[in-house]
Amino acid sequence: MPTPTHAIWPTLSPTLANDILLAVQKGNKKLYRTAVEVMAPRMGVRVPILIEMPKTQRHATWIRILGRPEMEVLSFNIFSTWLIETQTPLLCAWLDSLGIEHADNGCADTFPPEPAATLLKKGVDTLLKSFDPQIVSVYLRCFNQIDETQWPALDEIVKNDPRLELKAANLASA
Repeated sequence: MPTPTHAIWPTLSPTLANDILLAVQKGNKKLYRTAVEVMAPRMGVRVPILIEMPKTQRHATWIRILGRPEMEVLSFNIFSTWLIETQTPLLCAWLDSLGIEHADNGCADTFPPEPAATLLKKGVDTLLKSFDPQIVSVYLRCFNQIDETQWPALDEIVKNDPRLELKAANLASA
């Protein structure tokens, strides 16, 4: 079973996690506002107090909360928004490597049955030559959470390729 997106948060460097949340705040105010409304009661504060908090402090707490299983839907939406708005070349390169038609923003309307593991591995290798391994790893984990994908072979590649390992202790910077 693919890694749920909420499990990604504890593995991210604080810098990358904060950058993701800042990008969502800038690019999708409605989603960010929803996150504020969801997070405030979990933090034991009212929305106006949460909004007044410095962003780095606010986001540090959010990262811990987003790592909980009950936050999976919000987590997936935050990651998806960030990837689509800031990582379009990566998304397009992945889909191109698999021969999947997509829009200019790297989003596909339909997905084929699971491609051969050799094609998936070749696509992963292509991405790792051009993009930050941490971001590739986050993307592939999120990609494999899409209802139409959840490809077992991709899950095995992501879990077993040491270049895609996400461990907070190994992340000096993002």
